[in-house]
Amino acid sequence: MNWIGLDIGGTRIKGGVLDNAGRILTRAVEDTQAKQSLRAFERQLDKLVSRLIQDAPGTLAGIGAAITGPVDPAVGCVYLPGKIRGLDRHRTVPYLRARWKVPVTADNDGRLACLAEWRAGAGRGCANLVVFTLGTGIGSGVVLDGHLLTDRHWQRGTQCGHMVIDMNGPRCLTGPRGTGESLASVTALVQSVRDHLARGLPSKLGNRAIHEIAFTDIARAVRRKDPVITDIFERWLNRFAAVVLNSYYAYTPDLIVLAGGPMHAANLILPRLESLLNGAAFRVPPDHPIPVRVARFVDDAGWIGAALSIREAACDPKQSS
Repeated sequence: MNWIGLDIGGTRIKGGVLDNAGRILTRAVEDTQAKQSLRAFERQLDKLVSRLIQDAPGTLAGIGAAITGPVDPAVGCVYLPGKIRGLDRHRTVPYLRARWKVPVTADNDGRLACLAEWRAGAGRGCANLVVFTLGTGIGSGVVLDGHLLTDRHWQRGTQCGHMVIDMNGPRCLTGPRGTGESLASVTALVQSVRDHLARGLPSKLGNRAIHEIAFTDIARAVRRKDPVITDIFERWLNRFAAVVLNSYYAYTPDLIVLAGGPMHAANLILPRLESLLNGAAFRVPPDHPIPVRVARFVDDAGWIGAALSIREAACDPKQSS
Protein backbone atom coordinates (compact mmCIF):
# COMPACT_ATOMS: atom_id res chain seq x y z
CA MET A 1 0.00 0.00 0.00
CA ASN A 2 1.32 3.44 -0.97
CA TRP A 3 0.49 6.78 0.64
CA ILE A 4 0.96 10.06 -1.24
CA GLY A 5 1.79 13.28 0.56
CA LEU A 6 1.49 16.72 -1.04
CA ASP A 7 2.95 19.97 0.30
CA ILE A 8 1.16 22.91 -1.33
CA GLY A 9 3.16 26.11 -0.90
CA GLY A 10 3.37 29.59 -2.35
CA THR A 11 6.00 28.72 -4.96
CA ARG A 12 5.95 24.94 -5.31
CA ILE A 13 3.89 21.81 -4.80
CA LYS A 14 6.17 19.12 -3.42
CA GLY A 15 5.09 15.53 -3.15
CA GLY A 16 6.25 12.03 -2.45
CA VAL A 17 5.19 8.50 -1.71
CA LEU A 18 5.61 6.45 1.47
CA ASP A 19 5.01 2.71 1.72
CA ASN A 20 3.38 1.04 4.72
CA ALA A 21 6.72 0.89 6.51
CA GLY A 22 7.25 4.64 6.09
CA ARG A 23 9.98 4.28 3.47
CA ILE A 24 10.26 7.05 0.86
CA LEU A 25 9.63 5.54 -2.57
CA THR A 26 9.79 8.67 -4.73
CA ARG A 27 9.57 12.48 -4.72
CA ALA A 28 8.48 15.12 -7.23
CA VAL A 29 8.03 18.91 -7.45
CA GLU A 30 5.84 21.26 -9.51
CA ASP A 31 6.29 25.04 -9.60
CA THR A 32 3.24 27.20 -8.90
CA GLN A 33 2.32 30.82 -9.61
CA ALA A 34 0.61 32.91 -6.94
CA LYS A 35 -1.95 34.34 -9.38
CA GLN A 36 -2.65 31.26 -11.47
CA SER A 37 -6.23 30.05 -11.97
CA LEU A 38 -7.73 27.32 -9.83
CA ARG A 39 -8.05 25.16 -12.94
CA ALA A 40 -4.30 25.53 -13.53
CA PHE A 41 -3.78 24.58 -9.88
CA GLU A 42 -5.86 21.44 -10.39
CA ARG A 43 -3.85 20.52 -13.47
CA GLN A 44 -0.65 20.81 -11.45
CA LEU A 45 -2.07 18.62 -8.70
CA ASP A 46 -3.11 16.01 -11.26
CA LYS A 47 0.25 16.11 -13.02
CA LEU A 48 2.15 15.67 -9.78
CA VAL A 49 -0.03 12.85 -8.46
CA SER A 50 0.11 11.06 -11.83
CA ARG A 51 3.90 11.28 -11.81
CA LEU A 52 4.12 9.95 -8.26
CA ILE A 53 1.84 7.01 -9.07
CA GLN A 54 3.88 6.20 -12.16
CA ASP A 55 7.19 6.37 -10.30
CA ALA A 56 6.04 4.25 -7.33
CA PRO A 57 4.16 1.20 -8.62
CA GLY A 58 1.74 -0.31 -6.15
CA THR A 59 -1.73 0.26 -4.76
CA LEU A 60 -2.52 3.86 -3.91
CA ALA A 61 -4.25 3.80 -0.52
CA GLY A 62 -4.71 7.50 0.21
CA ILE A 63 -3.54 11.09 -0.26
CA GLY A 64 -2.66 13.64 2.40
CA ALA A 65 -2.22 17.34 1.68
CA ALA A 66 -0.19 19.89 3.66
CA ILE A 67 -1.58 23.36 2.92
CA THR A 68 -0.73 26.80 4.27
CA GLY A 69 -3.29 28.64 6.42
CA PRO A 70 -6.17 27.33 8.57
CA VAL A 71 -7.12 23.97 7.03
CA ASP A 72 -10.34 21.99 7.43
CA PRO A 73 -9.25 18.33 7.07
CA ALA A 74 -12.38 17.52 5.08
CA VAL A 75 -12.22 20.54 2.75
CA GLY A 76 -8.79 22.19 2.50
CA CYS A 77 -7.65 25.74 3.19
CA VAL A 78 -10.52 27.86 4.52
CA TYR A 79 -8.90 31.29 4.92
CA LEU A 80 -5.76 32.64 3.27
CA PRO A 81 -5.61 36.39 2.59
CA GLY A 82 -3.14 37.48 -0.03
CA LYS A 83 -0.91 34.45 -0.58
CA ILE A 84 -2.25 32.03 -3.20
CA ARG A 85 -5.21 33.58 -4.97
CA GLY A 86 -8.40 31.62 -4.46
CA LEU A 87 -6.85 28.66 -2.63
CA ASP A 88 -9.24 29.17 0.29
CA ARG A 89 -12.14 28.84 -2.17
CA HIS A 90 -10.85 25.58 -3.61
CA ARG A 91 -12.28 22.38 -2.14
CA THR A 92 -8.96 20.60 -2.45
CA VAL A 93 -9.85 17.50 -0.43
CA PRO A 94 -13.15 16.72 -2.26
CA TYR A 95 -11.43 17.40 -5.58
CA LEU A 96 -8.60 14.95 -4.91
CA ARG A 97 -11.00 12.36 -3.49
CA ALA A 98 -13.22 12.49 -6.56
CA ARG A 99 -10.30 12.54 -8.99
CA TRP A 100 -8.32 9.64 -7.51
CA LYS A 101 -11.03 7.60 -5.75
CA VAL A 102 -9.09 7.18 -2.48
CA PRO A 103 -9.38 8.59 1.04
CA VAL A 104 -7.97 12.14 1.30
CA THR A 105 -7.28 14.43 4.22
CA ALA A 106 -5.52 17.77 4.70
CA ASP A 107 -3.98 19.84 7.48
CA ASN A 108 -1.80 22.90 8.00
CA ASP A 109 1.67 22.48 6.49
CA GLY A 110 3.52 23.51 9.66
CA ARG A 111 1.51 21.12 11.80
CA LEU A 112 2.17 18.25 9.40
CA ALA A 113 5.90 19.03 9.28
CA CYS A 114 5.79 18.82 13.06
CA LEU A 115 3.98 15.47 12.83
CA ALA A 116 6.68 14.10 10.51
CA GLU A 117 9.54 15.17 12.79
CA TRP A 118 7.70 13.97 15.90
CA ARG A 119 6.81 10.56 14.51
CA ALA A 120 9.99 9.75 12.61
CA GLY A 121 12.42 12.66 12.59
CA ALA A 122 14.58 14.84 14.78
CA GLY A 123 11.84 15.17 17.43
CA ARG A 124 10.88 11.51 17.56
CA GLY A 125 9.43 10.63 20.96
CA CYS A 126 9.73 14.19 22.29
CA ALA A 127 6.76 15.06 24.52
CA ASN A 128 7.14 18.85 24.13
CA LEU A 129 8.25 20.03 20.73
CA VAL A 130 8.06 23.09 18.48
CA VAL A 131 8.85 22.72 14.77
CA PHE A 132 9.39 25.70 12.46
CA THR A 133 9.32 25.58 8.68
CA LEU A 134 11.20 28.40 6.99
CA GLY A 135 10.26 29.31 3.45
CA THR A 136 7.86 31.69 1.71
CA GLY A 137 6.46 32.24 5.21
CA ILE A 138 7.13 30.81 8.67
CA GLY A 139 5.11 27.72 9.48
CA SER A 140 4.95 25.98 12.83
CA GLY A 141 3.55 23.01 14.68
CA VAL A 142 3.57 22.17 18.38
CA VAL A 143 3.46 19.01 20.48
CA LEU A 144 2.59 19.52 24.16
CA ASP A 145 2.55 16.68 26.71
CA GLY A 146 2.62 14.15 23.89
CA HIS A 147 -0.30 15.65 21.92
CA LEU A 148 -0.10 17.43 18.56
CA LEU A 149 -1.91 20.73 19.07
CA THR A 150 -5.02 21.53 17.06
CA ASP A 151 -8.41 23.11 17.76
CA ARG A 152 -11.84 23.65 16.22
CA HIS A 153 -10.57 26.74 14.38
CA TRP A 154 -7.61 24.76 12.94
CA GLN A 155 -5.00 27.28 14.16
CA ARG A 156 -3.55 26.18 17.48
CA GLY A 157 0.21 25.76 17.30
CA THR A 158 0.47 26.96 13.70
CA GLN A 159 0.65 30.72 14.31
CA CYS A 160 4.19 31.20 15.67
CA GLY A 161 5.14 33.01 12.47
CA HIS A 162 2.39 35.56 13.13
CA MET A 163 3.66 36.60 16.53
CA VAL A 164 4.29 40.34 16.45
CA ILE A 165 7.94 41.31 16.99
CA ASP A 166 7.74 44.99 15.95
CA MET A 167 4.49 46.97 16.32
CA ASN A 168 5.89 49.59 13.90
CA GLY A 169 7.02 47.06 11.32
CA PRO A 170 5.60 46.43 7.83
CA ARG A 171 2.02 45.30 7.51
CA CYS A 172 1.53 41.54 7.19
CA LEU A 173 -0.86 39.93 4.72
CA THR A 174 -2.93 38.91 7.76
CA GLY A 175 -3.36 42.54 8.91
CA PRO A 176 -1.07 43.28 11.89
CA ARG A 177 2.22 45.12 11.58
CA GLY A 178 5.60 43.59 12.31
CA THR A 179 4.78 39.88 12.38
CA GLY A 180 7.45 37.24 12.13
CA GLU A 181 6.34 36.43 8.59
CA SER A 182 6.64 40.04 7.45
CA LEU A 183 10.09 40.53 9.01
CA ALA A 184 11.76 37.14 9.47
CA SER A 185 10.60 34.85 6.66
CA VAL A 186 12.94 33.93 3.82
CA THR A 187 10.75 36.12 1.61
CA ALA A 188 11.50 39.08 3.89
CA LEU A 189 15.23 38.35 3.80
CA VAL A 190 15.36 38.07 0.01
CA GLN A 191 13.31 41.24 -0.44
CA SER A 192 15.56 43.17 1.94
CA VAL A 193 18.67 42.11 0.02
CA ARG A 194 17.05 43.07 -3.30
CA ASP A 195 16.03 46.47 -1.92
CA HIS A 196 19.55 47.22 -0.69
CA LEU A 197 21.13 46.22 -3.98
CA ALA A 198 18.56 48.24 -5.95
CA ARG A 199 19.76 51.30 -4.02
CA GLY A 200 23.29 50.64 -5.23
CA LEU A 201 24.95 49.30 -2.08
CA PRO A 202 28.18 47.50 -3.02
CA SER A 203 28.05 43.71 -2.97
CA LYS A 204 29.45 40.68 -4.73
CA LEU A 205 25.85 39.93 -5.69
CA GLY A 206 25.73 43.14 -7.72
CA ASN A 207 26.50 41.28 -10.95
CA ARG A 208 23.30 39.22 -10.67
CA ALA A 209 19.89 40.37 -11.86
CA ILE A 210 18.24 41.68 -8.71
CA HIS A 211 14.93 39.90 -9.34
CA GLU A 212 16.77 36.55 -9.62
CA ILE A 213 18.49 36.71 -6.22
CA ALA A 214 17.41 33.82 -3.97
CA PHE A 215 18.31 32.48 -0.53
CA THR A 216 21.06 30.27 -1.96
CA ASP A 217 22.79 33.35 -3.40
CA ILE A 218 22.55 35.12 -0.05
CA ALA A 219 24.00 32.14 1.82
CA ARG A 220 26.89 31.98 -0.63
CA ALA A 221 27.58 35.70 -0.14
CA VAL A 222 27.56 35.31 3.65
CA ARG A 223 30.08 32.48 3.40
CA ARG A 224 32.26 34.79 1.30
CA LYS A 225 31.95 37.43 4.06
CA ASP A 226 30.26 40.00 1.84
CA PRO A 227 29.86 42.91 4.35
CA VAL A 228 26.52 44.26 3.11
CA ILE A 229 24.83 40.88 2.71
CA THR A 230 26.24 39.57 5.99
CA ASP A 231 24.85 42.59 7.84
CA ILE A 232 21.38 42.09 6.33
CA PHE A 233 21.53 38.36 7.08
CA GLU A 234 22.49 38.89 10.72
CA ARG A 235 19.69 41.42 11.29
CA TRP A 236 17.25 38.98 9.69
CA LEU A 237 18.51 36.19 11.94
CA ASN A 238 18.02 38.42 15.00
CA ARG A 239 14.39 38.90 14.01
CA PHE A 240 13.89 35.18 13.47
CA ALA A 241 15.44 34.57 16.89
CA ALA A 242 12.77 36.86 18.37
CA VAL A 243 10.06 34.68 16.81
CA VAL A 244 11.67 31.53 18.20
CA LEU A 245 12.16 33.10 21.63
CA ASN A 246 8.51 34.18 21.83
CA SER A 247 7.47 30.67 20.86
CA TYR A 248 9.73 29.26 23.55
CA TYR A 249 8.00 31.46 26.13
CA ALA A 250 4.58 30.39 24.83
CA TYR A 251 5.21 26.63 24.85
CA THR A 252 8.49 25.96 26.79
CA PRO A 253 9.38 23.01 24.56
CA ASP A 254 12.08 20.48 25.35
CA LEU A 255 13.30 20.76 21.76
CA ILE A 256 13.03 23.19 18.82
CA VAL A 257 13.38 21.77 15.30
CA LEU A 258 13.95 23.82 12.14
CA ALA A 259 12.78 22.57 8.74
CA GLY A 260 12.64 24.05 5.25
CA GLY A 261 15.10 24.61 2.41
CA PRO A 262 17.22 27.21 4.27
CA MET A 263 18.29 24.47 6.68
CA HIS A 264 20.65 23.27 3.97
CA ALA A 265 22.66 26.27 5.21
CA ALA A 266 22.20 25.32 8.87
CA ASN A 267 25.83 26.03 9.69
CA LEU A 268 25.10 29.72 9.04
CA ILE A 269 21.93 29.74 11.13
CA LEU A 270 22.11 27.34 14.07
CA PRO A 271 25.20 28.54 15.98
CA ARG A 272 24.08 32.18 15.97
CA LEU A 273 20.45 31.27 16.73
CA GLU A 274 21.40 29.05 19.68
CA SER A 275 23.68 31.78 21.02
CA LEU A 276 20.91 34.39 20.81
CA LEU A 277 18.33 32.11 22.46
CA ASN A 278 20.52 30.86 25.28
CA GLY A 279 21.83 34.35 25.94
CA ALA A 280 18.39 35.97 26.14
CA ALA A 281 15.83 33.44 27.36
CA PHE A 282 14.49 33.58 30.89
CA ARG A 283 14.26 29.98 32.06
CA VAL A 284 14.62 27.67 35.05
CA PRO A 285 17.30 26.62 35.73
CA PRO A 286 19.01 29.69 34.22
CA ASP A 287 21.83 27.71 32.60
CA HIS A 288 19.57 25.04 31.12
CA PRO A 289 20.30 24.95 27.36
CA ILE A 290 17.54 25.35 24.78
CA PRO A 291 18.29 22.64 22.22
CA VAL A 292 17.76 23.50 18.56
CA ARG A 293 18.15 20.86 15.85
CA VAL A 294 17.87 20.68 12.10
CA ALA A 295 14.90 18.64 10.91
CA ARG A 296 15.67 15.15 9.69
CA PHE A 297 13.47 15.70 6.65
CA VAL A 298 14.54 19.33 6.01
CA ASP A 299 12.31 20.42 3.07
CA ASP A 300 10.43 17.09 2.82
CA ALA A 301 8.81 17.33 6.25
CA GLY A 302 5.48 18.77 5.02
CA TRP A 303 4.63 16.10 2.47
CA ILE A 304 5.95 13.29 4.69
CA GLY A 305 3.70 14.50 7.50
CA ALA A 306 0.78 14.63 5.07
CA ALA A 307 1.40 11.03 3.97
CA LEU A 308 1.72 9.90 7.58
CA SER A 309 -1.51 11.69 8.51
CA ILE A 310 -3.61 9.94 5.85
CA ARG A 311 -2.04 6.60 6.73
CA GLU A 312 -2.91 7.13 10.41
CA ALA A 313 -6.43 8.31 9.57
CA ALA A 314 -7.07 5.32 7.29
CA CYS A 315 -5.79 2.88 9.90
CA ASP A 316 -7.80 4.42 12.77
CA PRO A 317 -11.58 3.94 12.39
CA LYS A 318 -12.19 6.87 14.76
CA GLN A 319 -10.50 9.25 12.30
CA SER A 320 -11.90 7.84 9.08
CA SER A 321 -14.79 9.65 7.44
